[in-house]
This record gives sequence, structure tokens and C-alpha cells, in this order.
Amino acid sequence: MIFRHRLAERLRRGAADTRGAVAVQFAFLVLPLLVLVFGMVDLNRISVQRRQLQDALDASTLMAARSTAVTDPALDTVGDAAFAAEMAGQGLPLTAASTTFKGGPDSRVLGSVSVTLKPIIANLWMQGDLPVTVTSEVMRSVTRLEVALVLDNTGSMDQTLGSTKKITALKTAAQSLVDTLSAAAARATEPDAVKIGVVPFSMTVNVGPTYQTASWISPTLPAAYIPSGTTDIFESSQNRFTLLSRMGATWSGCIESRPAPYDITDDPPSAGASLFVPFFAPDEPDSGKASQPAGWGGFTANNNYITKDISGTGSSNWFTRQAYVAKYGTSNLTSTAKAVDGGPNSGCGLTSLLRLTNVRTSTETTKVKTKLNAMIAVGNTNVAMGLIWGWHMVSPNAPFTDGAAYGTKDVKKIILLLTDGDNTNTGQNNPNDSLYSGYGYIWQRRLIGAGGVALDAGSSDTARRDGMDSRQAKICTNAKAKGVIIYSIGVGVSSHSRAILQACATSPEFYYDVTDAAQLKPVFDAIAGSIQNLRIAK
Repeated sequence: MIFRHRLAERLRRGAADTRGAVAVQFAFLVLPLLVLVFGMVDLNRISVQRRQLQDALDASTLMAARSTAVTDPALDTVGDAAFAAEMAGQGLPLTAASTTFKGGPDSRVLGSVSVTLKPIIANLWMQGDLPVTVTSEVMRSVTRLEVALVLDNTGSMDQTLGSTKKITALKTAAQSLVDTLSAAAARATEPDAVKIGVVPFSMTVNVGPTYQTASWISPTLPAAYIPSGTTDIFESSQNRFTLLSRMGATWSGCIESRPAPYDITDDPPSAGASLFVPFFAPDEPDSGKASQPAGWGGFTANNNYITKDISGTGSSNWFTRQAYVAKYGTSNLTSTAKAVDGGPNSGCGLTSLLRLTNVRTSTETTKVKTKLNAMIAVGNTNVAMGLIWGWHMVSPNAPFTDGAAYGTKDVKKIILLLTDGDNTNTGQNNPNDSLYSGYGYIWQRRLIGAGGVALDAGSSDTARRDGMDSRQAKICTNAKAKGVIIYSIGVGVSSHSRAILQACATSPEFYYDVTDAAQLKPVFDAIAGSIQNLRIAK
């Protein structure tokens, strides 16, 4: 009995012992638990790798957006290189990597990368690698550009530098710049991303005859133009357009420089010395004529287009004969008197300027390029005259008011200035002692010397050059103070002019020294790239 009782007790205890079942159950559960734990670690690792991809893509897309690239292939090249640099050393097991960078709507740059990540454990149930695609988008802060091309069209530009004529190389180079900027404008979302104007200059600037009736033009010389002790070129105040009409001639469009201080500012024209006066080269006396009075000197007239100007005066005085108004009529005119670049328009043979033009369309781009192609080389050098009209071009003030207001957000005003020589106002063998130019005659004392004193007849050629240099430098300073960015190019210039152009440029790298006309094309291409870089904010 005792034996049976003990056996029953042992059987009961054995039936209640579950330790073996737990071990068996744990043995069945441990494998999926391990897969789950390591799978979570695997997925967390992939999540980290995905974040690393996103960070690298964000950085490389931003790099592409900050570059000067504007085409999709160029953006892709910059982005690919940046992405490779960002991923270097990450140790990610990437395969079949594929990155794309391209332009998007509203000045955006779009980046994407599609890669295959290789899991360690998770692929036991995923049966393959994990494809991952991440994207990035950066909006470019773009700037609208107002660009004035201020280009030397003086006679020396017809000479060769190297193996090419300077004026020919200039046309090609400038048109290439226009193509580059207009292509960028065509891709931009802004309707007026890039505007370009052209200012050919010599010893004056041609604004074009269409402005004859403009309110900012004074047909007569304002009293404020005439310093004390000097006179007008006529014996009495004359409407220059009236004199042209009496001759049967027309105004070609050239303009005189405003007197100081307006010759170096963009102050709007309103009255007096701030107004602009049309260019009118007077008929100079008939030296060498048999009818000249006794005592007439051996002076040489530079611009004699009316014969017998002694009639009605009986004077042998140069200025009396030059100022005689009654001679302007339809009689006694030479063959050049009514020419677009002769008679009163002598010295006005250069191409007229072109105001800021939106180059978004091919039609407008062609308009700018046609103006550049029409440039001819004629006349002497007055860089200050060209530069001030380049400033008028981008200024918000009259005469044109084409430029945005100073300080307008996301607008940059740019002047590209090119010249090939020193400023020139050479003395002549007659009482005028100069050619008629944008400053009139030197005896009219409209050119201020480097020391701040008006120059007169008898002043040296060097003093005149330095005076013009001084006015040029002041224009550069004043324009830059208003936020205008200046690029300058010297084409075979002297060390004297090189220093002035370097100082005029906004920064040292914005000056380019050209010693061969063939260099103009790559120089203009480099400037076009730099200007595009200004358009894309950093």
C-alpha cells in the first residue's frame, strides 16, 4: 500500500512538472524573435542610410542651385560632383546609384537619387534588396539684371590688335555675351529677367534723332551752360533745330555733355544746366579764300561747310565770322553740309544708342545684336561721355527712366565699359584750339580740369586728358555709390588708362586687360558667366 501511494505521488508530481515544455516552446520561439530583433536593427540601419542620402542630396542640390549653371546638363554635372564628394567616406553599400539634377518651375533646382540598399537580415523575408528614392528641391533666389554695354567706337577701334580689327572682334564678342544672357533670360520664370542696352561712344554719344522734341532737350544753349567770360558759339541765342531746318538739314541725334556738376551725375533733367543740348558743329571761317580780308592769319578750319561766310560781316575776326547766324541757309552749302555725319553733324557719325531691351525673346535679342553689328569706328575718345550715358541707361531717373528704382530687391545694375585709348581733346591750329566735341569748344570752358578749374584755350593736351580722366573717375565713383556694378576692359591701353579703368571697376577681378583683339571673345564670355553668377543669389 505504501508502495502504491508513493508511486501515485511521483506520477502526480511528474504530471505537474512543466519545465521541459517551456524549454521546448522557447526553442521554437527564439529563432523568429532573433530575426525580428535583428530585422529591426537592419531597418534602423537602412533608415540611417536613407537620412544620409537625403542630407547628401540636399547639400548637392543646394550646391547646384548656387552655381552659375543654367542648363540641365550643367546643373547635373555640378550636382553629380557635389553628391560624390558628400558621399565619400560614408561606407554605404550602395549599388546602381543614379542621381539627377535639373531645373524646375519657378527658378527651382530639382535633385533626385535612386539607389539600392542591401539589407543584412531583412532580405530573408523581403527576398531582395531595398530600392530607395529620395528627392530634394531648392528655389534659387534670382536677380533681374539691367546691363549697359558702353563700347568705344572711336577711329582707333578700326585698327588691328594682333591679327584682327578691334571693332570687328568687339562686335563678335559682344553679340556672344548677348546670346548667353538672352538664353538665360529665356529659361527664367521672370518676364524681364535680363535687359540689355548699348551705348556706342566716341567724342560724343548719339541718342538718336527721335528725341528732338523730348522735354529733356533744350534746342537753345541755356544760360547756365555759359560760364562768366565766355559766349555761345552764335552771335545771339539760337534754336539749333531752327538753324538745321533753314539749311534743309536734320539732326543726327548726337548730344553735348551737360556742364559741371551734371556731367558726372544722373540727376534728372529739369531746367537750365541739367537739360541736354543737341550737338551742332558750327561752320568755321573760310580760311584760304581769295576774298579774305587783309591781315587774316594762317588758321586752318576743321569744319567749313558754308562758303563765303564773310558776306554780311566784313570782319576778319575768326569768332565774328564763325558766330554769324545769317549764313545758315540753303545757299553756299558744300556737299557735306547736310550729311548725317557732316556739316552741323560733323563728329556724329557713330551709331545711336539702344535703350534697355528685354532679351527674353529672339526678336528682342536680334534687335540688340543688330545694333552691335551696326557699330562703326569714328571720332576721338571721351570715355566720360560714354560712361555717363551708360549710367543714364540703367538709372531710374530721366531722361529714360528705364532702370528700376535704386535699392529695388533682386535687381542689379551693371555697366560693362570698354575702351582702347586715352581720353583726347587735342589743340588745333585756329582760335577754337580744339575740335567741336561733346564739350563744345575748349574755349567754352565746359571741361573741368583735374584740379577742379575749368580749362580754356591754350591748355595743354595733357591737362585736357587729365581733366577728362578726372570726370570719368568721378562718374565711376558716383555710379558705384548708387550700387551700379562696373566691369571694365582695356584693349591695348596705355598704363595710364589701365590704372583708371582698374580703379573704375567694382573689384579688381572685374577689370580685364586685352592685348590681342582675339582675346575679346573669351573675355566677354567670362564676363557673361560672371554676370549670370550675379543673377543667382548665394
